Amino acid sequence: MKAWELFYKNVTHNRFVCARNRIVLAVSGGMDSMCMLHMFWRLKKKINIDLLSVNFNHNLRKESKKEALIVKSFSEKLNIDCILESIDVEGHSKSNNVSIETAGRDLRYVSLHKIAEKYNFNKISTAHNANDNAETVLMWLLRGSGNFSGIPQERGLSKNVVIIRPLLPIKRDFIEHYVKKHQLPFCTDSSNFTDIYTRNKIRHSLIPACEKINSMALEHIFSLSCIQTRENHYLNIVSAKFLKKCVKFRKNQILLDLTMFLRYNEAIRFRILRDILPQKKDNNLCINLIMYKILSLDKSVYRLSADWVFKIKETNAYFLKGF
Repeated sequence: MKAWELFYKNVTHNRFVCARNRIVLAVSGGMDSMCMLHMFWRLKKKINIDLLSVNFNHNLRKESKKEALIVKSFSEKLNIDCILESIDVEGHSKSNNVSIETAGRDLRYVSLHKIAEKYNFNKISTAHNANDNAETVLMWLLRGSGNFSGIPQERGLSKNVVIIRPLLPIKRDFIEHYVKKHQLPFCTDSSNFTDIYTRNKIRHSLIPACEKINSMALEHIFSLSCIQTRENHYLNIVSAKFLKKCVKFRKNQILLDLTMFLRYNEAIRFRILRDILPQKKDNNLCINLIMYKILSLDKSVYRLSADWVFKIKETNAYFLKGF
């Protein structure tokens, strides 16, 4: 199945796009997003939807201004309104002590949300594809997150705005073929070729190695993501129900009723601890250590951070702040 067929099947079968939807398209100017822009232009001929493209200048490369004009020119050619935004990624990175990648992503989503609400658009579409999803799953695997759900195809950003990713089942090879076939203009971000970033190392080394072992590797990783997303949705509902029965939140204290807690399945216990853990760094390591202490009835104090400790007393466990 080719790129357009996969895109059209995905948006219609999963109802990511319906008549009278108003969709903001995040268009960087790269091959993926220009492909998405063109596909939505084609989709507009079949479904009554409104489109708005948005491009962000991250102020990190000299080429960004030229790329923005290419996006604007192509949007206008397709008769789609375009907004050009400038964001201070480096400044946000330094002031919030986060990576350049995280800073850029955070600022883009905040800005996209503001634009959607200002102009009364109800959906935001990004051009993440099957390769991006596989990179995310492998990155989380290497970090020991225990989560293989990958990039969600749809998630609520607020009460009135939803993010969709209709290209997620499509491999980058298919997108490249589509772009060449339709002779679409696109820009190449030189930072994608450096191995400074973890994601690029996975993209250039690990993904090709996986595809050498199995040519369907990306499709299988996407299938795995879909399976875990469904299971996460169900298990999160169950664990939230049980959490209310065994956890009490107090000022500077979280109390866990161990008698009730230990009646639950191990998977539910893990999710409850994940949801109440006050110190999120090294999440899985902390949860495993806490579970070991609970099962072994180890009553020694375990310091989670400078602010929080964990301890067991009789039939209760406590997360205590300022101990």
